[in-house]
Amino acid sequence: MLQNWCEFLSRDEIEQIHKTSMRTMEEVGVQFPHEEALAVFERHGFKTDDEKVFFEEQQVMDALASVPEQFTIHAPDPDKNVVVGNGSPVFAPGYGAPFLVDYEVGKREPTMDDYEDLVRLADALPNQDMSGHLLVEPADVASGTAHLLMLKAHMLHSDKPFIGSAEGEVGARHTMEMAEILFGEEIGDRPVTVALINSLSPLGYSDEMLRALMVYAEHRQPVVIAALAMAGSTGPITLAGLLAMQSAELLAGVVLTQLVNPGTPVFYGSTSTNIDMKTGALAIGSPELALMISGHAQLARYYDLPTRSGGALADASFPDAQAGFESMSALLTTVNSGVDFVLHAGGILSSYLAFSPEKLVLDDEMCGMMRRYEEGIEVTPDTLAYDVIANVGSEGNYLMEMHTVKRCRSEFWTPALVDRSGLEEWMETGRERAVDRAHARWQKLVAEHEDPALDETTVRQLESFVEERLS
Repeated sequence: MLQNWCEFLSRDEIEQIHKTSMRTMEEVGVQFPHEEALAVFERHGFKTDDEKVFFEEQQVMDALASVPEQFTIHAPDPDKNVVVGNGSPVFAPGYGAPFLVDYEVGKREPTMDDYEDLVRLADALPNQDMSGHLLVEPADVASGTAHLLMLKAHMLHSDKPFIGSAEGEVGARHTMEMAEILFGEEIGDRPVTVALINSLSPLGYSDEMLRALMVYAEHRQPVVIAALAMAGSTGPITLAGLLAMQSAELLAGVVLTQLVNPGTPVFYGSTSTNIDMKTGALAIGSPELALMISGHAQLARYYDLPTRSGGALADASFPDAQAGFESMSALLTTVNSGVDFVLHAGGILSSYLAFSPEKLVLDDEMCGMMRRYEEGIEVTPDTLAYDVIANVGSEGNYLMEMHTVKRCRSEFWTPALVDRSGLEEWMETGRERAVDRAHARWQKLVAEHEDPALDETTVRQLESFVEERLS
């Protein structure tokens, strides 16, 4: 496993960013347009002015001390529980795309049927640790109640941990109630889901996000406090300034979770990047995004906070070569930086605007490569293989050595999708592109998928819960 993270910032530079964040929190403040949140801050001695909260450094650091560095998110199948903060990334598929890139027709609006298939696919893929939430935005169901159908899909079609709804207080409470039906007991302080709470750059939060945050913290369920600040638009154009500003936003949100319920698991999260100065569009396939991932991860270690960042991110609008190199740039940086939770680990295209099942399959293959990469190189007397080297000498080969035979099925990463057949065979067998193989693979995985064996009472209770609130 990786031991030394790739870092671009010195300790002194991290300290300078920290001090700028603290000065911003104390002198500029962060906007919290929610009466209950403001009341929580005031009860704990924080200075407020209208909807703005101001933070002293000691207040911030005292609150951060109660955030757990490691915790487990429990799955319906205990064998699929995920541990956060053990040095290995947790992968979850893309989140929030309004469009689907269809292999046959191109861009289109997704349906609830599409959504259920994507949940089945995320469940079937070997390197997605969670089934996600809001994978796409189904256009054929009412937006105000879509979260109920999405939550039900994750609970019925997957037994991996799922991400909960952050559709205000209502979505958050529905998540808590449905989780208790699924697990057959009160969830108590046991993490069984996670919420994505986005800040509103610059230096604020929305009422809806704050309402969801308060519910998750009340139930001590993990919360991702995440920023998507855009350098040159909703944040300073310089990356150091962007890191300082977004950290002020994030730390303010983290502090609130601990004031509501000390010990609530929290991720310090970022997908902030630059805008393209030619078009004004968000650029998530840029080298600046990779640098932000690395700098953000360093700050997380400075604060001893679990971190969320990165993913297989691309500005490309189809699963092509551009999508491949952009996604690997972000994903490799994420792993090299020691990020704990990787949302958007698969499927995202067109700067978060689109999701592709073919790309989810391709990205999952990259996640598998990263799993092997992070294992590193094992050095023991057996792996150094001196006796084998001496036996073969300069006149033999290693293919039939017992050392090779014993390890031939376990030593190397085995791809499920990558083509290594060679040029001649590829040309003679149809010249299939990677996206073609990915299309065939996801179709097969979904067709053969078997839902988890939930008892009939649980299924009936979940369906009744949703139907009552849809009617």
